[in-house]
Amino acid sequence: MRALLLATGLLGIAGLARAGLPEQITLTAPARLELMRGDKVSGSIALGAGQKMDLIDTAGDYALVRFRNVNGRVPIDHTDLPRTEPTPAAPALPSFARNEAATPPDAPTTPIVEARHQPANALERALADKLVRLDNGALRPVDNARLAGVKFYALYYSASWCAPCREFTPGLVDAYGKIRALYPEFEVVLVNWDHSAGEMLAYMRDDHMAWPALNFSDISGAREITRYCGNGIPCLVLVDENGKVLSDTNRWGRYVGPDAVLDDTWKILRDYRRKNPRAKS
Repeated sequence: MRALLLATGLLGIAGLARAGLPEQITLTAPARLELMRGDKVSGSIALGAGQKMDLIDTAGDYALVRFRNVNGRVPIDHTDLPRTEPTPAAPALPSFARNEAATPPDAPTTPIVEARHQPANALERALADKLVRLDNGALRPVDNARLAGVKFYALYYSASWCAPCREFTPGLVDAYGKIRALYPEFEVVLVNWDHSAGEMLAYMRDDHMAWPALNFSDISGAREITRYCGNGIPCLVLVDENGKVLSDTNRWGRYVGPDAVLDDTWKILRDYRRKNPRAKS
């Protein structure tokens, strides 16, 4: 599987479906597209039912697919791909029929170099190698491939000591799950104004934040991200992939609150989908 995903990622070929399998499949239920780095899961993208993707191959209970510009896997049971019986393995050749001299036992091997996702736009470059996420109660680095295909970023400036933030965050958590299921091109990034990394971790854990966050140690130096924040929090700013502000908590010198930005986000994403219907597939 590693070699197949690597070759596909390097060559950018989407039509490598094995003979007898369809070139494209459709999700029949919401699922997570697991992004693969070698044989390990490096991130995931939430996808809703009806999403179409190019089929590369199958491996056990998973379909290996290409979605937009990333490769990964989804459970076969969540797709319209019928299960097939595995092809019996060819019998091994007897030892006398093998070409033992073809690969000497001490011949050097060429190491597999895994393709690393390269940031494709201003926001990806600004956030590359600076994001963390909750994983089993701890904060762990986010693979840059998580942002592949993201076109809208909701930058959330917040802190655990801020009472209005604690009031707004649960609603954003609820909205995030619904929006991501419909619009995987959307992502929230937390920019935390707490006093320590431990406070940030507790805040994300207590409020069940599923979105990534700017690593606490990188916040002070991430001017290209912190510059969007106004004079007060909670502050939510929706920007496009190139950093253009689409909706802001602060407008014309007045604080209107993050709920206004959340309402705008739904409208902007719906309008984007109407103008780009193929973005859903």
